[in-house]
Amino acid sequence: MGFSVCVIDTSSELFNAVLALRSRYLGENPAQEDDFERRERTRDALSYHLVYLNQGQVVGTMRATPLGHGLSFVERAVNVPAHFAEPTNAFDANRLVMDERYRGGRHLRTFLLQAAIWLKANTHLRFISALCRGQLAALYVGIGGRVLVDDLAWNGMLNERRYSLVYLELEHVYQTVKGYN
Repeated sequence: MGFSVCVIDTSSELFNAVLALRSRYLGENPAQEDDFERRERTRDALSYHLVYLNQGQVVGTMRATPLGHGLSFVERAVNVPAHFAEPTNAFDANRLVMDERYRGGRHLRTFLLQAAIWLKANTHLRFISALCRGQLAALYVGIGGRVLVDDLAWNGMLNERRYSLVYLELEHVYQTVKGYN
């Protein structure tokens, strides 16, 4: 069977494995949002969940949450319309997680390429926001993203965290990642 990418929703039997992978690497409520459980359930219910599988086991995941509806964390932290002229043609790439055994090399790029192919073919979404930190911001810039806001402060329930807002175009990501593979 090997490696594959699929798209699931919260009713899939694979979704619990997605939640376990997120929890393992991101912890619970990484941005320390208020009312996190309710917000996260809503985001999960209304997002696309792209899953990277090895022999049927979840080893990577990314959630694509459509913008323009006030659902995503980025819409709480940033004035999205100031950066995205048509937010309803965009999605927020969030909860990108790869099992540490599959980081580096071809796995992440293969996953991102297959995710881009699926999103291009099956949605109207063309632009991507990513509110992220450190290495993830560098990854997104490396595949064609532009940092729109750097060192953005978010005051969580316990302390302040710093983020970068990265803008990407889905077609450009597809072409860039395709060139690497």
